Amino acid sequence: MAVKPWRLLGFGYYQAWIYLAVLSTVLFTDPDFFSNHLQFTRQYFSLSVAVCLFCLIFVSQKLDILSKRHYLLVAAASLTAMGTVLISLPLQDPDLHFVVVVVGMTMTSIGNAFLIVTWGALWSRMDTDRMGLHLVVSNAFAGCLYLVVTLLPSFIAVMLTAALPLCSAFTLLASEDEPLRQQEDTAAKPKRLLWKAIAAMAVIPFVFGIARAFSSPVEAADFNGLQHMIVLGMTVFATAVALFVTLAPKQRIVIRLYRFVVPLMAAGFIALPFIPNAYRWMAFSAIMCGFYSFEGLVWLLQPEYVFRTKTSTIKVFGWGRCLFHFFGFAGATFGFYVIDQGMALSSIPVPICLALVLALIVLSTYVFTEHDLRLFIAKPKPAYESDDAHVYRAMSAKYGLSGREGEILAMLGKGRSAPFIADSLFISKGTVKTHTRHIYDKMGVHSKQELLDLIEGESRGFR
Repeated sequence: MAVKPWRLLGFGYYQAWIYLAVLSTVLFTDPDFFSNHLQFTRQYFSLSVAVCLFCLIFVSQKLDILSKRHYLLVAAASLTAMGTVLISLPLQDPDLHFVVVVVGMTMTSIGNAFLIVTWGALWSRMDTDRMGLHLVVSNAFAGCLYLVVTLLPSFIAVMLTAALPLCSAFTLLASEDEPLRQQEDTAAKPKRLLWKAIAAMAVIPFVFGIARAFSSPVEAADFNGLQHMIVLGMTVFATAVALFVTLAPKQRIVIRLYRFVVPLMAAGFIALPFIPNAYRWMAFSAIMCGFYSFEGLVWLLQPEYVFRTKTSTIKVFGWGRCLFHFFGFAGATFGFYVIDQGMALSSIPVPICLALVLALIVLSTYVFTEHDLRLFIAKPKPAYESDDAHVYRAMSAKYGLSGREGEILAMLGKGRSAPFIADSLFISKGTVKTHTRHIYDKMGVHSKQELLDLIEGESRGFR
């Protein structure tokens, strides 16, 4: 928590927007419109974000969209804010209202796609435990924001919801000097573990999508009340998990977090068919908390995959999030189908819940295990190794390098190429070359070999 703790809330603004858009009627001022289009609005959001992520990946292969990343990030957040306001417009013509809502949701999906990939770029180089703090604190913070905003008058709630993507974007821009992750080669086989991660990114969202459908009553008034209780319970669970994983000794944060998520989801599905209707929100709360925590844990694998395979950050995080949304859409579609058949209105089907519990157990025991997670998270350096981060910070201060130049210096010192640095820092190759030229000028060297020799010589004096 030594590095500006307020940054830990940045991703929470984004999550709070998701909660308010999907788990409340804040953006839908007409209860009849919401009731008539509940299933469509839930499903369209998941599918449209997946499509926008796919398009973003395709565009990134054709154009250098990363060179203006800061401008695009602000533009994406602004587009999401405008789409949020558009969705909330009270229109009398039902057909026009439907079209405007679809346009607004499409705008928010485009903005969200770029925003989430940019968070992925930050996490691809952030210290693993620090990233874990971002995830657990954001879960609890997002729930608190949701509970506050849903209690406010409609106009104020809409304006605050529209401002959340901008808050997330500006916090992200201010977080570029977060502690870098420590990389270490292991015996892990990235491609094999990638398939395990893909299995998790299919099963967990599919299971959660079913729960999301089961927790969506048709009436807008019922929807608000139930979702409010679900998010309240999820926030309590997330706060307890955050306190435990940050305060418990002797284990890495991500390992402690892993041990909570699947049991929480499994417990929720076990209780779901048997718990009285008035208390079902507790089961849904456990499922939701487990899902968002597990989502973060899968993301912890992705930076290491980027590092070990030299794959583009935008591809890894884009495809990962695309899979999450697509399989979440598929799970919710199945859940709504069950509801349409009249099987889940009064009692949740026991066989379906037991099958989902079995799938979670098999996944965590045989597919995506704690051992797999340990293989992919960075190991702490032994005490006898030099503190390279301290060395590069000292050299940056001595030669007057900027924060970004200091990051590139550290990567150049480890022999990284310009394309690798560009992908890792989510900037263009031209920007890397410009920073490298400035580094050479400030440090008085003319080639990479001279730079490496200088780093080697200077490091002896800093250790």
